[in-house]
Amino acid sequence: MTPEQTQKLHSVLSALLNVPASEINDDLSPDVLPAWDSVTHLSLVMAVEETFNVSFTPEETLDMTSVKLIRLMLEEKGI
Repeated sequence: MTPEQTQKLHSVLSALLNVPASEINDDLSPDVLPAWDSVTHLSLVMAVEETFNVSFTPEETLDMTSVKLIRLMLEEKGI
């Protein structure tokens, strides 16, 4: 994942989670950010899919429990 793609991911997450992009890091997860609830998670998955033109399986969607895991899944899809 290029720095530009990482920045794009952080921008998407920032907008959906209402967190400044500068505070988005690999450790951010629903465990440390109450705003990242199940409804927001679905919106986040759809936004990431649309932004990077990829699809996630239901299992992958459930495993996207941190910024790091989202980034790694995107890398597995060639992003």
